[in-house]
Amino acid sequence: MELGQKYFFFALFVIELGTLAQRLNVNEYYCGNKPADIVFLLDSSNSIWGPYFHKQLQFVKDVVSMFQIDTNTTRIGIVTYASSVQEEFYLDEFLSKHGVMAAIDRIGQMHGFATHTNRAIRIMRQKMFAKEHGARDGVARIGIVLTDGQSSNMLMTVWEASKAKKANIDLFSVGIGSKINKRELKMIASRPSSEYFFEVADFSALQNIKDMLAVRTCRVTPKPTTTTTTTTTTTTTTTPTTTTTTPTTTTTSLLEVAYKVCKDGVSDVIFAFDSSTSVSNEDLENQMTFAKEIVNTLNVQENGTRVGAILYSDQVVNALDMNDLYDRNDVIATLEKTKRTAGSKRLDIAMKHIRTKSFRRGLARRHASRLAIIITSAPSTFRNYTEKEAKKARESDIVILPVAVGEVDLEELKSISGPSGEFYQVPSFSALPALVAEIAVKACRVPVPEKSIQDQACGSRQEADIIFMLDSINAGRKNTKRALAFIKELTNEFDIARDKIQVGLMSAECNENSPGFSLDSNKNKNEVKDALSQTKSVDFSTLLKQMRHGAFGDNHGGRQHAKKVAVLVIDGSLEEPLRTLTEAKRAKLHGVEVIVVQVGEEKPQDEVLMMCDAPTKNNFFKVSDYSMLPAVKQTIWDTLCDDL
Repeated sequence: MELGQKYFFFALFVIELGTLAQRLNVNEYYCGNKPADIVFLLDSSNSIWGPYFHKQLQFVKDVVSMFQIDTNTTRIGIVTYASSVQEEFYLDEFLSKHGVMAAIDRIGQMHGFATHTNRAIRIMRQKMFAKEHGARDGVARIGIVLTDGQSSNMLMTVWEASKAKKANIDLFSVGIGSKINKRELKMIASRPSSEYFFEVADFSALQNIKDMLAVRTCRVTPKPTTTTTTTTTTTTTTTPTTTTTTPTTTTTSLLEVAYKVCKDGVSDVIFAFDSSTSVSNEDLENQMTFAKEIVNTLNVQENGTRVGAILYSDQVVNALDMNDLYDRNDVIATLEKTKRTAGSKRLDIAMKHIRTKSFRRGLARRHASRLAIIITSAPSTFRNYTEKEAKKARESDIVILPVAVGEVDLEELKSISGPSGEFYQVPSFSALPALVAEIAVKACRVPVPEKSIQDQACGSRQEADIIFMLDSINAGRKNTKRALAFIKELTNEFDIARDKIQVGLMSAECNENSPGFSLDSNKNKNEVKDALSQTKSVDFSTLLKQMRHGAFGDNHGGRQHAKKVAVLVIDGSLEEPLRTLTEAKRAKLHGVEVIVVQVGEEKPQDEVLMMCDAPTKNNFFKVSDYSMLPAVKQTIWDTLCDDL
């Protein structure tokens, strides 16, 4: 797939949201005054149940409704095919929307056991796009093929599709159901197939792609003819200008489609901006402009669409959480203030952050779709890690939409987006606004996952090594037992396994050489329970140092890429607070997150509050005595499991 095949060649635009909203008060919205000749090829074979055939017709009507139909703008023709081919009506037969809609309503199903898609494509090329039947010079020629299976002769179908494309006809293919031949449909479609091939689960799901199909159809431009010598503009290297003050009808109406689709949207959307060393300040500004124009189309509010943003290089900087702002203007203002970072391109850590932090349990909503729009301008530093993190994100039902700028690794982008292989590509950051309408529609068409993040087991989303530390000497035998019972109840709701959560304990036992148990001592939940029941009692003063020196090491079952957490259960006040704080800070420098649970009536020491991770309100808990620990169990579980 060549880079130029992904470029988009219509002019950029500047448009005010108020004017756009006023235009949406009219009942109709369509793709503007740009002329196009469009022919639909509809599967009418016996494999399609009658009611489903009518759903196919309704889909065509919905798509057609988005065009302005008359002599000088869009013309529509339809062919049905099965064992034979029927030209239902030509491009010049009905030159009003009412006439086309009425004609579609009169189409009947032909039936037939064969599916001669090749003949339908040949009839389209030879007759439907003939001048005597209304085809025009200098106008985009578009064929849209719908089928629920595969053709009776794949070789001839692909051959006829090739001849149609050589005749300057852009072909879209739409596969419906599980019996389609994806390879055939992708070969029918114009290149890139990721832009011209659609797949839906059933006829009812056609409604989910009608807006996107209309948008992509509107984007098709007439192919230059061989006789043109002075009026055809070369588009393979032209960079759109951003100084246009009056938007073209086509691009304006594409945004109208996007705004209409998104006006009631309920989505959680994360933007990931490339802030690596190879990206200039101007490039970052262009990314922000692109994001702001998309945000302008979204239904931004608390119960509608929420927006978050990160910048990534060899680190991730959180620019905006989804629950920070619920006003469109505030979101845009925050994006405008975002400052760049620098470093190598670690797409893997960006996607891990999106999965575990941006879409953590405390942020993701049950009844909202989840989408990550990731902008990248070069191959990632560690492709293998990137692909693994992308797979984990998809397993969490996060739809990843890569947007590539310039020369990138196309295979890596396909692997990131998953089975759909869908991604977008533009030649430069300044060309990003050309994608606004289509990506906005895509963002608002992402389905709501069946399973919420909150319903996923704690440990299913990220590996974690968690060590509990007890102040057994000060707590005494009775309270230590209470603390162990509390930990047992807390860990009972973990998904404990070698590749999920591992639990360790550091405390005082009668045998000082065996303080608690290590991460790899117990293989499942029952073994952890038994070990906690047998643990007795030790001194807390040296536990942090012991933990830092080896508790998370390989020889004790620690895993290199697992999240590391220490939960400190402190009895009363610390005897050596400064020393303990120093050890806690050293642990945090080694990537250990620290949560503190203080038991007792004493006021928390400043050093205790400084030991835990920020924000303190989420990582410091206090109860008056050990019998009250169950009261904070759920809150501590929420903190521990938020990104697990």
